[in-house]
Amino acid sequence: EVLWNENDQRKRAQAFWLLIRLEGGAKYVDAALVDENADIRIMGIRAARMLKQDVLPIAARLVKDPSPQVRREVAIALRGNSSKEAAMYWTDLATQYDGKDRWYLEALGISADGNWDLYFDTWKARVGKEWNSRAGRDIVWRSRSKSAMPLLAELIRAADDDQMLRYF
Repeated sequence: EVLWNENDQRKRAQAFWLLIRLEGGAKYVDAALVDENADIRIMGIRAARMLKQDVLPIAARLVKDPSPQVRREVAIALRGNSSKEAAMYWTDLATQYDGKDRWYLEALGISADGNWDLYFDTWKARVGKEWNSRAGRDIVWRSRSKSAMPLLAELIRAADDDQMLRYF
């Protein structure tokens, strides 16, 4: 426990992975999820998944995290969850995508795998006609939803030659 309270982040990380395996280790997961260090928050999300904790309350706490790395980890933690609540959190994450962070886009894609129709339709309902932005076009392109196909066709028809190749 002494190492967990260190200033050295490596020592804290090492202590964390040991402490969560002890009786009462969940309190360290909770502490990690609110830590000021984004890397520690990411470890908290990963540990919660490893310990088979419900990720929806964690997503609720971290879906608006200032760190895109933490939000990417939240997205991946939602993978396989077919609840409407998970789709809403995914939509919250997708609306924060800036259209530049390729890793964020891939995290959204990994997250939605197996639930693309639910997640994409929830996102589309929220963004409405505003889907046709730089970020929205990327989400449409990355999507594997049936609902994305007409939008992708629309993007292809409107694209110049360079953009058209990208969409194919």
